[in-house]
Amino acid sequence: MRLRALLCSLVLALQSLAAGCGHARVSSPQTYFTGDQLALAQAIRQGTLADIDPLARRLGREGLNRPGAQDMTLLFFALQSAMGEKPRQLQILAALVRAGADPTQDVPHFGSVLGVALRAQSPLYVQALLDAGVSPDTQLGSSPILFDAAREHTAATLALLLDRGASIDKKNTLGNTALMQALQSMQLDQVMFLLDRGASPHFVNINGVSFAGQLQFQIGRQQNGSPAQRRMLQIRDRIVGMGVAWPPPSRNEERRRMRERGQEPDKLLPVR
Repeated sequence: MRLRALLCSLVLALQSLAAGCGHARVSSPQTYFTGDQLALAQAIRQGTLADIDPLARRLGREGLNRPGAQDMTLLFFALQSAMGEKPRQLQILAALVRAGADPTQDVPHFGSVLGVALRAQSPLYVQALLDAGVSPDTQLGSSPILFDAAREHTAATLALLLDRGASIDKKNTLGNTALMQALQSMQLDQVMFLLDRGASPHFVNINGVSFAGQLQFQIGRQQNGSPAQRRMLQIRDRIVGMGVAWPPPSRNEERRRMRERGQEPDKLLPVR
């Protein structure tokens, strides 16, 4: 099976969206690896946890992260083997990260193990990575990983990251927080959940768009009386109760205030 097709089916299965597609088949380790990498891949597939640490130490960090054939990495192979929330393979996934496997390493045209785990409906894949020492505030690209979990089907992962200490108001390079990400994605239950967990609606992004301003815009786009509009009105009432001005200042007014504070509108924030 070609790697891209294999990994696509893996993501679909992890998201529980693979109806009609079948489950991702765990290919033979020989398809991708040779030498010491092959020995470790065989231990991963067989679930022999006691062999993982000595084989990983033999390979070292470079060997653990060196792609095999078709750009397959040992950590992606372990994630594939853990599909179905297999406890022993999840322990192996964590053991590989502790040994130096990089969960943020990209497979070309596809992404990272951490990125794929964040898209899974089950939080157990991300939990294994956090148990291995991955920070809940890890940044993938321009955004904290909390943004990736701010979706309905990953609600359990969102809660897990917050329980593990993720900074709820950490911003991406556009100056948005996960609260704005959830709103823009129409994940309205996640908006309320984040507010319940202490997210602040008092922010303006680098373009001069406030959370309240975005909410006002999206309320106006909904059909009057629709469930989405009613939910957004509940969010409006919630943030007004938190001291947010309504109606909110215009974007132009927010940009003027930014300049008064010495902030240059539209300037990307640094990745932290």
